[in-house]
Amino acid sequence: MTRQTANIIIYRQRPELKVFLVTRSSEMNFLGGYLAFAGGKVEPGDETIPLAEELGADKAEILGCAIRELFEETGILATRGGAPAEEELKRLRLEMLADGDAGEFFSRLRTSGASLEPGTFVEAVQLVTPRFSRQRFSSTFFLFKTDKEPEILPGELAGGGWWAPAAALAAWRRGELLLAPPVIVILRQLAGGLDSSTLESMRTSPSEFEGSGLAIPWGPGIELLPFHCPPLPPTLPSSTFLVGSRRFIIIDPSPTGEKEQAHLLAAIENRLAGGDHPEAIVLSHHHADHVGAVEAVQERWDLPCWGHRKTGELLERSFDRELDEGDLIELGESPAGDSGWSLRCLFTPGHAEGHLAFFDERHQALLAGDLLSTLVSMYVGSPGGHLESYFRSLEKIRCLDIRLLYPSHGMPTADARSLINKTIQHRKKRIGQVQDKLAEGLGEVRELSREIYRDEADSRLRPLYERTTRAALEYLVEQGSARKLAEDRYEITPGSQLEPPPESGS
Repeated sequence: MTRQTANIIIYRQRPELKVFLVTRSSEMNFLGGYLAFAGGKVEPGDETIPLAEELGADKAEILGCAIRELFEETGILATRGGAPAEEELKRLRLEMLADGDAGEFFSRLRTSGASLEPGTFVEAVQLVTPRFSRQRFSSTFFLFKTDKEPEILPGELAGGGWWAPAAALAAWRRGELLLAPPVIVILRQLAGGLDSSTLESMRTSPSEFEGSGLAIPWGPGIELLPFHCPPLPPTLPSSTFLVGSRRFIIIDPSPTGEKEQAHLLAAIENRLAGGDHPEAIVLSHHHADHVGAVEAVQERWDLPCWGHRKTGELLERSFDRELDEGDLIELGESPAGDSGWSLRCLFTPGHAEGHLAFFDERHQALLAGDLLSTLVSMYVGSPGGHLESYFRSLEKIRCLDIRLLYPSHGMPTADARSLINKTIQHRKKRIGQVQDKLAEGLGEVRELSREIYRDEADSRLRPLYERTTRAALEYLVEQGSARKLAEDRYEITPGSQLEPPPESGS
């Protein structure tokens, strides 16, 4: 479900344009720790906002959300006419922050004679969260000019401050702060100042990523493009990454569909139009949802293709450069203008035999491929996958100091350690379930998978469940906890105990 939100670009010009950015609490599930604009979700009762003139219900609702969220998050009441006394406003704000009722809030404003005048909030742009997020929002961004000073109270927000758009972007490029992607897009538009042409540019920006021909900026020098890649469902898109500044590489050109490929090619073309140069195609591994547009990209720009030797064997192609553990992919000048920027290759098999991850040590960013996902538990099935190798690969990346982890499926996360630990624990639980069923006398891969995945709704994934179960059985055999009796038939080893993978947090 896509929720409606109102976001407020609070700004002032004295004479330099500055915008107010709030810091989201690191405890928040969605973009915790990021700098963003004030705002939040539409709530019941927002449509009861007192207006100086009548508007349609939808417009009233989103404006009501804007005025309420602005008040809750900054203490600024953007109304004209009468208003509750200062002490009552303080109490009212605390009530609203403690899950107060929007209808009651606006009732009290109306009683005091307050109303919202036309033009107080200027609608600038609407953006919809791409499908690679569990939480999706249709966000309306309003411009709001004020000379008042925002006051941030601890809770969902950890702080806030005034930024010149260019200064905020420069700090982001140096890796000094996290900016939510919509903020990056809007700050780029505001970097040259705010006038009628800027507002027109914002209003004509594509609202949805899908089909826009644009990439999503995230960390310094890293843009991503999540695409629907059948046979995976639309809710599990695969991301292509454009990594680099003036020189850039294309990691995992994923889409097979004509529209999605056109989108990817347009995004690359946009980089070229800005004077950037594509260096190579780089593959994390051989799976179909990571290589669907390799030929289309090569046909357009005749780029070399790099990857691990085993990936080349599985794709039955020769790479122009074979990559392995410790190899460096030189990217030249960093987004902040420093020299010597590179990605370090990490050989991380388990999900796939030739799997590579890529670590940007300068910005502490890991492009993790299919080692982990923020959407689903990552598939490790046999043939092709190997759980012992998978656990070793997870341990390898758990030792890194990661600030941002970019999975191929799902949104990037600033909490890499937690995701790695949860992934290990989930896989341990599945292995334990297989061992328990073996101890009950079940031994065939098919019957084991049906028992363990009996609550899974999508029967089309049944072959994947069987391969995952087979990989768990092979792991148990390697640990001495099971014996293979015949093709796809196993039994428990009497008196055996499973040697668990490393505990999370160790």
